Amino acid sequence: MKERIERLKSIQDDWQSSEFNPPATETQIAEFEENTGISIPNSYKDFLRLSNGAELSGGDCQLYSVDMNDKFRINYDFSEGSVPEGLLILGFYNSQHICFDKRYESFIFYEYEDYNDISEECLMFSDFYEVMDYIIDIAEN
Repeated sequence: MKERIERLKSIQDDWQSSEFNPPATETQIAEFEENTGISIPNSYKDFLRLSNGAELSGGDCQLYSVDMNDKFRINYDFSEGSVPEGLLILGFYNSQHICFDKRYESFIFYEYEDYNDISEECLMFSDFYEVMDYIIDIAEN
C-alpha cells in the first residue's frame, strides 16, 4: 500500500495532485468500529494505517477516514441515502461511491441504481489494493 501512495504522491500535474492525511492509529480504527458498529475491511485498514483519508486527483477522488469529526468519514453518503444498506461507503470517485460489498467481500464503484439490477456492470475488485491500482492507472494515463 505504501508504494501505491508514493506513486500517487509523485503525480504532480495541476489537476491531479493528491493530499494524504496523517495515519490513523490502531486505537482510532478500533474506536471507530466500536462506536459505529462498522467492521472495516482489512485491506482498507492497511490504507488507514498509512493515511487516515485522502483527496486524490485534484479532488476527483476522496478516500474516507475514521475521524468522527471529519465530514468525509467512512459511510458518508453524499447522495443522501441512495446507497443500499449492504454497501459500506469508503469514498468516491467522480460521481461514484467507492464501496465494500459485505455480501461478496468485494470492493465496487457504485452509482445510483438498483444494485441487484446492475451488480454485473459495476467495477469490482477483490481488495482495496486493486482499487488503488485502478485509481493510479487512471491518474497516470
